[in-house]
Formats: sequence, structure tokens, C-alpha cells
Amino acid sequence: MIVIENDRFKVGILKRGAELRSFYDKEQNREIMWQADPDIWGGSAPILFPIVGKLRDGKTTINGRAYEIPKHGLVRQRDAAVIDQGSNRVMFAFESDAETLTQYPFPFILEVEFKLGFQTLEVLYRIKNTGPEEMLFTIGSHPAFALDLEHARLEDYSIEFVEPALVDLHGLENGLLAKKAANKQIDAQGVQLSASFFEEDALIFPDLGTRTLRLISSKETRYLEFDTHGAPHLGLWAKPGAPYVCLEPWYSYDDAPDSDGRFENKPGILRLATHETFNAGYTIRIGE
Repeated sequence: MIVIENDRFKVGILKRGAELRSFYDKEQNREIMWQADPDIWGGSAPILFPIVGKLRDGKTTINGRAYEIPKHGLVRQRDAAVIDQGSNRVMFAFESDAETLTQYPFPFILEVEFKLGFQTLEVLYRIKNTGPEEMLFTIGSHPAFALDLEHARLEDYSIEFVEPALVDLHGLENGLLAKKAANKQIDAQGVQLSASFFEEDALIFPDLGTRTLRLISSKETRYLEFDTHGAPHLGLWAKPGAPYVCLEPWYSYDDAPDSDGRFENKPGILRLATHETFNAGYTIRIGE
């Protein structure tokens, strides 16, 4: 665990996956991140690269060759190198190698930087194409935020869309994109959680049109504000009834059942010229 802190916050990041494991508010004596209980869900904030979600049949075709890329990509199960560190910031890096190239044929460097501010934690991604040809990829985030179910019910929590949203809601079926998700209390202003809200798996909002979310409890004035840095798609997920919720800014999403399996046709696929860099990330702000 790598630790950074300032007067307000203390943050812990695992080298495995450069996964944010703890975001502790010293002022309020409170942990903001889900603590990865393996009996419920053993993650806390995996980084999804170079795919988001699941491929149809677990395979894709790139330049005429078949590759098997695990659900949510390669880096979440790999150790990152610490390449720069200060008291309130740290930078990790993943670099392609012989093993990654058997699953995904593009050379890359993915840098992940964590930076603390007075009320914020900023997570920044810099993806560099180090190969000789155009690189196809996508990226997403999967942070899980703890809910205080000792003093509130799930029904007391809501996720507010701060800017006007385009609500085109989809779900998952057998791990692939379902056409529509029904029977959910959702409108352009946001969603209200409940014990059954995720009973059919994750919910996916393609092209949502809002970059700022607020996780709010009717039982307190404190709230969590989440800036997606402009990622076009949003995933929401938790194990049904569990004391956390994942706010997931994505640049792509799971394959549909009728996907042709060609990586270049995956919805939202990004293209990066050789030696160019793509920037993404998110910011967590604690408001009152």
C-alpha cells in the first residue's frame, strides 16, 4: 500500500492495479471508499484498460487476429511501478510487455496519478502509444463509495445528475449489453437507490450528457461530488443491498450480443496515433 496525505485526507493505493483502496477523511473520521469485503465484493476502484466490460465470447479480432482480453482489461491484475511520489501525490505506471502483447497487440504506457487537494482527490490517466501504428483502446474507472447503512437506508441515498442528462438506460444480460433496462425510478435529474436497484446487475447510461454527479443522503448535509472529466458513458453498480455504490465513468461499455467481434467496431473505441497521449480521469470532492 502506497500512502499519501494532507491535513484533511489520507489515501491508500495498492500497487496491484494502482487501485484506490482508502480515501479517509480525517476531519470527519470517516472512510469514503468501500473496503473490499471479499464476502461481498473484493474490489474498491479497479482501472479498466484497454477494454471496459466484457467481450462477446471473451474474444475480439484486431488486425485479423483473435485475442482474448479478460473482462475489464489487463491492468487491474498487474502490479504498477511507482515512478514519482510526494507527500500529497503519487504517480504509477503500467507498461506493455511480452505477456500483455499476447492478449492485446499494442505497446503502451499507462500512467496513473493521484493528487490530493483541500477538498478533493484527483485521479489522472495518461495513456501513451509507444508502438509504431495507431492504437485502439478504451478506458474506464470503477470506484466504489461506502454507504453508511448503520444510520440510513439505501432508499435514503440518491445519485443526482448536476447537469441535464440524456437518460438512455441499458442493463446487462449474461454479462453483455441488454437493449433496455425497465422498471427503474430514473429521470434526467438522477436516480434513487434501493435494496433491489441492482438486482439485474449493472446499469449503463450511454452518452449520458452530464459530467458531474452527487451522491447524496437525505440523512446528512455532507455529500460526495464526482466529476467524470467528460467521459461519455456512465455505469452504476453494486451487489444488491450492499453498503456501497460504484460510480463508473467509461469511454466504452460491454459488447452487445450481436457484436461482430471486431475491436475497431466496439462502441466508443478510441484511436491514438503513434507517440501521442490520451488524458482522462476523475475527481472526488467532499462537500457540505
